[in-house]
This record gives sequence, structure tokens and C-alpha cells, in this order.
Amino acid sequence: MENEIELKLMLNADNIPVMLDWLARLPSLAQGQDLLANCYYDTADQFFARHKMGLRVRTKNHRHELTLKTAGNIVGGLHIRPEYNLALPNNQPDFAALVAHYQLQFGDIGELHPIFSTDFERQYWLVAYHGSQIEIALDQGWIKNTFGKAPICELEFELKQGKIADLFDLLDTLPNASGIWLSSLSKAQRGYLVGNAAEIAKNIAKLTACNEKALSPTAQYQFEQQLVDFIRLTQDPALIALYHQQNPDQPIDSVDYLYSYTYLTRNLAIMRSLALR
Repeated sequence: MENEIELKLMLNADNIPVMLDWLARLPSLAQGQDLLANCYYDTADQFFARHKMGLRVRTKNHRHELTLKTAGNIVGGLHIRPEYNLALPNNQPDFAALVAHYQLQFGDIGELHPIFSTDFERQYWLVAYHGSQIEIALDQGWIKNTFGKAPICELEFELKQGKIADLFDLLDTLPNASGIWLSSLSKAQRGYLVGNAAEIAKNIAKLTACNEKALSPTAQYQFEQQLVDFIRLTQDPALIALYHQQNPDQPIDSVDYLYSYTYLTRNLAIMRSLALR
């Protein structure tokens, strides 16, 4: 079991050349490229989705690995969560073997079914920054489920060794460009949502029913980021009104603001204060 500490940025595709130029100027220890095929599984009653977990089989270079990602903590785009990995002889998910290997406490969860896939090309750089090592991965590809598909265009920063403060210091050097934004939605969460109007409506209902004032400061910020993710996804006027109600000092004149460099840097500053306090 490992604790994965990563931060995810979503990109407009036209920002890729800007990001590649920025990456080329960083002190790289290693770099490479992989093609990753991922199939996510769940039960008929969505056991893993209900418990905010993800179960996937990843195939890379003809090798297969089963990964269980547990809920952990997600603050904005910063993901800190335990994950369990097990090598497989083929691309079939042997959940019983993973449970036995790590002695996890699961009962009979039922039969597993493939739910969606995330297939993408990953370019990666291992960067030395201050006293830390940070892996930066540029992922480009597609999320596909039975309802449709959506593009993947993401930049992920994973702290391999060192301090979270160094990760945020590196992010302070990002190019000043719009169309780069933090997202609390993982590829797995997006896999359940793509084209699925009922699932999107269910998540919106949870957001509008939430008593944000009763939450802790960290939970309030995470709620705001979930709200903003669904505003970007749907541009729902009710969600925009809810955002205005809870953030009267930050009126959204246009949804474009949520993709702006100003909004990105504001959120990075908040996340730094929450992560380092």
C-alpha cells in the first residue's frame, strides 16, 4: 500500500505547446512515454462508486496491474489517498487476490462488471525541484463509457519524494495562461459522469441540498471546487446562483472566469494554506 500525493490540472488542448515549453526548462532527471489502457470495474449497485473508490486494471507494455484507489482526502485538485497495487497474469480483475494480499476487510461485494475505459498516451518527466522529486505527467486520450466519450487532457503532478511545499513552489512557476484549471474530479469520477444525465443530476442534487455553512473550512473549500466542477460541466444557472450566494465577493460574470489564470492562482494559494497548516 502506498499513499499517493498528486495534484491534477486540466488543460485546454491549445495550451499543450505552452506547457511543453515550460516543462523543457525544468531540471529533468528522467523522462519517457507510455501508452496506457485502463478498464474500470464496479458492481451492479456501484459498490466502489458509493464508497468513493476506484478499481481498475491497467495494461502497460503488455503487463497488467490491478489497482484499488480508496477515498483518502481530496482538497480541490490535491489528491492524497491510499492505493493498493497487484500484478496480474492477464487483464482480468482478481479482486479476491488483491484483498488477500493486503488483508483488506471486504465482504462479498458481488460480481464485477467493466464500467468505462480511460485510454491515453502519457508523457512524463521526473523533475528535481528544491529538495524534492516530482513526477509530471501529460495525459492525452479518451474516457469512454456506454453513454459516450470525453477527451482527456491533463497535467498531473505526483510528489515522489520530498515536501508538499516544494510541489506548490513549482506550481507557482506555471505559465500565465487561461484554460488551465484545478479539478477535484478524477478520471474515474469522470468515467461515471460522461454522457450520463441521470448521474450528473444526482450529483447536482447532492450539491444543492448541502448545508455548506455547517462544513469545516477545508470541507467548504472542497464543496466549492465540486460546485465549480459541475458549473464547468453543465453551466447550470442554479449552480451559478448557488456559487454567487456562497461567494458574494467573487461574482461569476462569465463561466470563463473559472478557466482563468486569476482563479487558478487564487485556488493554488488556498490549497497551499490548507495543505501546509
